[in-house]
Amino acid sequence: MGFDSFGAPQFGLNDVKVAAYNATDDYGTEIDVPSVQMMGTVLQVISAQLEGDDKITDAHSQAIGATVRVRFGSLSIAALEVILGIDSTANGSVYDWLKVDGGDNMPYFGICGKVAATQGSGDAHVFLPKLKIMDDVTLIEAEYGQYVIPEVNCQAIDDDTFGIVNVIEHATAAAVAIPPTSID
Repeated sequence: MGFDSFGAPQFGLNDVKVAAYNATDDYGTEIDVPSVQMMGTVLQVISAQLEGDDKITDAHSQAIGATVRVRFGSLSIAALEVILGIDSTANGSVYDWLKVDGGDNMPYFGICGKVAATQGSGDAHVFLPKLKIMDDVTLIEAEYGQYVIPEVNCQAIDDDTFGIVNVIEHATAAAVAIPPTSID
């Protein structure tokens, strides 16, 4: 059985980066999400069906957004700065401090994940240009014999230039960028 593209089949998760969303097609510095374990994207649709004459006479559905779930290894203050929109305070090489206050508003940010193809040298990127935290954030869940694995759940919305979600397949694997350099 053959696959219909040069970026398929996909396996694993190779890289994820986040960047502050300033405006459409304007992002802050890309930050690597360390030891990323999972990035899941679900396209949300609104739909209805018209019933009459003892049958369904029409059906309609349209994309309205996407939900995104990201799980990563290690507490990364740099990634959390982007995701939570809070600057940390550093004291040289002694400590880095991220303080979240009540009433802090969550910002928009962009995210792009990379999955390698198992056949050939291609890959696939999933780029969501505009999303924000919309659920509780698991910052620390520490236990004996386990790594700390932060997890965030986000809502992606429509961006004027890049839409809700972009799936890009490359014949030759490409570096993750926000926005991806291979789309206009």
